[in-house]
Amino acid sequence: MTAVLRTSLVAARRVVVKVGSQVLCQPSGQIDEAVFAALCQGLGELLAAGREVVLVSSGAVALGTGALAGKPGTAVGKQALAAIGQPLLMARYRSQFGESGVQVAQILLTHADLADRGRFLHARRVMGELVDAHILPIVNENDTVAVDEIRFGDNDALAAQVAHVVGADVLVLLTEVEGLYTADPRQDPDARLLGSADSHDDAVLATAGAGTSQFGTGGMRSKVLAAGKAGEVGVLCVIASGKRPGVLGALFAGEDVGTVFRPVARRLTGKRSWIATSVRTRGTIVVDDGAAHALRAGGRSLLPIGVRSIEGRFSAGDPVLVTDLRGAPVGRGLVRYDSEDARRAAGRRSDEITTEIGWLPASELIHRDDFVPHKR
Repeated sequence: MTAVLRTSLVAARRVVVKVGSQVLCQPSGQIDEAVFAALCQGLGELLAAGREVVLVSSGAVALGTGALAGKPGTAVGKQALAAIGQPLLMARYRSQFGESGVQVAQILLTHADLADRGRFLHARRVMGELVDAHILPIVNENDTVAVDEIRFGDNDALAAQVAHVVGADVLVLLTEVEGLYTADPRQDPDARLLGSADSHDDAVLATAGAGTSQFGTGGMRSKVLAAGKAGEVGVLCVIASGKRPGVLGALFAGEDVGTVFRPVARRLTGKRSWIATSVRTRGTIVVDDGAAHALRAGGRSLLPIGVRSIEGRFSAGDPVLVTDLRGAPVGRGLVRYDSEDARRAAGRRSDEITTEIGWLPASELIHRDDFVPHKR
């Protein structure tokens, strides 16, 4: 499997590369000059070879922290640090790429930008235009305005969604380790690097720790989850060390570097791919075993009669999580009832719903075209 996946890397045309703060920056918050120069050189070589590249870059908070060094008593939060550091980060990229004639563009996103279907499509068009014009889009989360409800959570999740937005062939997650190991190599001397893995293997996710870094919010677990999200829409993902000299050139030459994650066999497309990767659920619908089986098998809508309970508050058209009676996820979809009507309709036939509510909002609580089964 590994050899076939690495052949796909060689053939890839459109690439999203994500680099974390721990790779780019020193503990002081200053840029690691050697790593930064090598990263930009590698990206420039990909562009020169005719590949289409989008960069997702962390580092704004770290650079903001570094800029305030020597100013004791200055107390600012991460959002303010991001506001200080983001223009510094872009200035560094613009200067470095300017030496090779590569023009860059800044794109700042929140989760709300991609959770709305219209704004998602607009972001796709704009980034597509930049890539087509041979301009390098540099994407980061808009930390200055993002709050919990509209945050991606970490730039690994953002990178997976950007890979979906631009229709990437490959997502590369550059971190400070060589890839995914069978155990934490800092604690287990027998840990071995995995050359390849399935993007939706529960055993693979279990091997990933949940630690975070000084400036970042992700960890290996967040990267494996991002690989799973990318895999749902057919994007091959690689986790590799951004500290390794020439890592991008080695990856796209098919060399045995990092861990390659195989995407799912059946690629989601259109609205269903957007539901799977770009929306957060606003409530939960618990269904009986018959409905859970029909939904997991695929091709079936969720009818109100199969619903046992409703959790949370949502409006018609909102994304919801569907679980079985034991709490295991069945999938997610766009609901056709609001939560109040859904509670009144749960477990009822269409004629009973009309009597109870006074009208029938829809025959299906979630239509099959608006539902994506859970992959894990």
